[in-house]
Order: sequence, then structure tokens, then C-alpha cells
Amino acid sequence: MSIILIGQSGTKRKDYFLKAAEELGIEVGFCEIGSYPANVEKDTIVKLDPPQYKDSDISNLNMLVRGYTDYLEDIGANKKLTFLNSPESIMATLDKRKCKEVLIKNGIPVTPLIDEVFPDIDALRRYIRENKTCNLFIKPRYGSGAAGIIAYRYNLRTGAEIVYTSIDKAEGRFVNTKKIRKIDRTETIEDMVNFILSKHCIVEKWIPKPKYNNLCYDIRVVWQFGKIEFMVARCSGFPITNLHLNNNALDINLLNLPQTVIYRIEELCKDALACFKGLNCAGIDILLKGRNLEPLIIEMNAQGDLIYRDIYNENRIYKNQLIRMVNYGEFKQGNTDESLRRYY
Repeated sequence: MSIILIGQSGTKRKDYFLKAAEELGIEVGFCEIGSYPANVEKDTIVKLDPPQYKDSDISNLNMLVRGYTDYLEDIGANKKLTFLNSPESIMATLDKRKCKEVLIKNGIPVTPLIDEVFPDIDALRRYIRENKTCNLFIKPRYGSGAAGIIAYRYNLRTGAEIVYTSIDKAEGRFVNTKKIRKIDRTETIEDMVNFILSKHCIVEKWIPKPKYNNLCYDIRVVWQFGKIEFMVARCSGFPITNLHLNNNALDINLLNLPQTVIYRIEELCKDALACFKGLNCAGIDILLKGRNLEPLIIEMNAQGDLIYRDIYNENRIYKNQLIRMVNYGEFKQGNTDESLRRYY
């Protein structure tokens, strides 16, 4: 039995996974995304990392993701390989609409998906006026790191619009930046929203997030092998909280969440992963709704396990993945024996 990481050189994902392996004394092979491991043994266990795209042009997002999913389909056909997360489960969560539809079908509470197709912003405005749903998130169907996401707010009385987004226009192209900005100029909003609506996208109701010290927050949960491995609160002065946008990561303990809420988060994550065959680890974004802090899933990411607060300290997430991969029999059976923690 051998272990292979398929990833990208020059990334923290690769560096800290291999650092964890070195500290545990576990030998790990490495293969670049797009390449295929040579001379693999039967029952080789593979961890698949996501690519880090250098192209910030949002027009190219679907093409880039398609190239990666084609690769996942190809490598998934190699019957000698066992995967930490199956290529099929990775593709299922990469597709935000498909992922959310699977969760809804299985009765998993999620932030509400609007089952409408809007050809342009005028159709979106009509829907808002007819349904009095004034606050929406517009998201590309594929991608991560808040690429192309728009938080859209419409005033029913005045018709005024505001959006929050990390999209900017440069040299006639819409690009993803690491800075959230507020836009209230109608012409700019129309141009931007029409562009995102012309791509494969989903539209969701914008549910208000709770606040901590005047910052709104949601929670990234890393769930693996039947339990919560790590939680971090993602705080922002804007409605978009992705940590890629230089938002604030907060120690979850500072929120003083009731144990009942933690228990509901655990049950939610357990039920969500059970919906996807071959999914052992995932990053799950949780919104706590209303006074009762009811947990709802915003998104799931089968490769959402990179948490800076962890890799710069215990590196617990990657170490526990490696331990499971070494103990192949237990990994294959999904055993969640706490004694595995003794290794570090």
C-alpha cells in the first residue's frame, strides 16, 4: 500500500500535507494535477487537491473547472486507486446547484435556492417585486473562493440597488480580486449582474448572518471520518465572508455557542456527508439563522480542508488524513476510533 498526493507545486496544500507526512514518518509520493501516477500498486490511496488558478478572468472559470473535472473523470477510471474522497464526490460538490439539490432532496437544511432562471437583471427585478424577496446572492455554478459572487440588495420603495462583490472590470474583462467593494451605480450593477447571469449561475435568498463585535460571521467546519475535525468562524464587515478575501478568521470558542448548537451542527454535517458516496472529508460552510441559531448549509467543498489556523499550529487535519490512509483497513471501513489520535 502506498500514498500519493495529486496536487500543485508551490501551494500551501502540498507543502503542509508533506510536512505532516514527514513529522509522522509517512512516505508520500507526489504527482502534479494533470499528470497520472506511474507504476502504481493495487490499493494505492490518493488524495486529490484542487488546482489554484492563476487566471482571474471570470469568463474562463467554467472552462478551467471543466478541464479539472475531465481530469477527475479520467483518473477515477483507474481501478488500482482508492481515493480519500472519490472523484465523483468531488465533482458533485464542485457543482453548487447539483450539490444543493442533492441536499434538499435528502431533507438537509440549506440556505434557500431560488428555482428560477433569470436571463437578465430586468427579469431578476420583476421576480423581486413580485415575490418581495429583496436580498439575494448570485453565484457562479462552479468555482470557489468567492469567485464571481454578488450579494445583491434591492429597495422595493425606491428601486435603488446595492451590490457587494470582489468582481472588478479591467480592460473590458470581469476579473476576480481579493477585495470586496460596495457598488451603488446602476449602470455598473446592470453590467456586472447581466454578465454573471449569462453564465451558469445559481441565485439564493440572502439570509442575514449573526454578528460578533459588529462583524457578520458564518462557520467553516472541516468534517472528516465521522466527526468535526476543526471549526473556524469567518468574520467580515461585508456579507461575503470567504477567507480568501482577507476576511478575519476567529477562534470558534470566542462565539460561546451553546452546546445544543454545536450538536445540531454535528448532526447536520453527518447527514450532509452521508448524501455523497465516497466523501470522507469536506469543508462545510454553515450559517446560523435567527435567534435560535439554526444551522443551514451554505455550501460544501470536498476539498475545503485548508485552514491556516490549523496548518500553522497542529496541522491536525492533514495528520489525521494521513493516519487514516496508512491504516487502510480502518479508512476503508470508515472507522472513527478516537484512539487514532495517539499518533501525534
